[in-house]
Amino acid sequence: MNIVVIGQGAIGLLWYHHLAKMPALSVSLSASTSAQQIPRHYSFTHLNNQTTQQTLTIADDKAFADAQCLLFCVKSYQVQAALAALKHKIAPETVLIFCHNGMGALDDITSLSQPVLTLLTTHACKILNPFHAQHTGLGHHHLGLLHGALSTKKNQQITAALAQALPTLSFNHDIVAKQWLKLAINCVINPITALENINNGQLLVGSYNDTISKLIAEIVKVAAAEDIVFDFKQLQASIQTVAKNTADNCSSMRADILNQRKTEIDFINGYIMKVAHKHRLSVPENQQLYQKIKALEAKR
Repeated sequence: MNIVVIGQGAIGLLWYHHLAKMPALSVSLSASTSAQQIPRHYSFTHLNNQTTQQTLTIADDKAFADAQCLLFCVKSYQVQAALAALKHKIAPETVLIFCHNGMGALDDITSLSQPVLTLLTTHACKILNPFHAQHTGLGHHHLGLLHGALSTKKNQQITAALAQALPTLSFNHDIVAKQWLKLAINCVINPITALENINNGQLLVGSYNDTISKLIAEIVKVAAAEDIVFDFKQLQASIQTVAKNTADNCSSMRADILNQRKTEIDFINGYIMKVAHKHRLSVPENQQLYQKIKALEAKR
């Protein structure tokens, strides 16, 4: 199977590294135009803190033409531009897989002829230097179909390839519910850790309980309007579990703020606000965090 990974961020390099080790796969990487210089090798630091250097195979037009699968590992706000730049280079049957935070980046995919899947991950990874990623925590992947049709054989091939490269992974027929769960968790952990400049585990101290409870109540209300049912206590427990399991981690939004980069707030709390507006619901806590993050972004 020919696979092109789009994006040289932490998750992009994580997937490229593990897929490239699979002898049955032909894997290349498409780096963004923001890369000042694309090296011949990349570095990867494993969970045991050992660092290896591997050859980097860069995707060319032939790689895109032959690709059976494109794995987009870009920021939510980069999705549309990345797709627009590549959709004329690929075949109608090429499977498109999107791995990014938040929701709303793929609202207009119905015009695509290609099948579209989403890949949700709880693996933790960070960039140490350009083209040097460090895998910092094991997790699980949820894969599911968002648009189009996928044969049973193709589904099994893709699921098996991804699962073998970087376990564990499951295919979910109700992937939208999984998207909403990840969104809900991100709506709490990302903005608070970014604004307070704290690691994820510090959310568990009591001083944040009131804000977290208000956020959860708003998310449960908005999700219900979209026929997604959350139990308040179960969602609260899920958020606490993620914060505990990633206690020493720096959230992606906090990392963006610290590195003076644009955040994905528009597709996280901003998405909650967008859906709330559609249903004429009030979400003041989400709106307040959204505005505070936007104010920090403006200082870049």
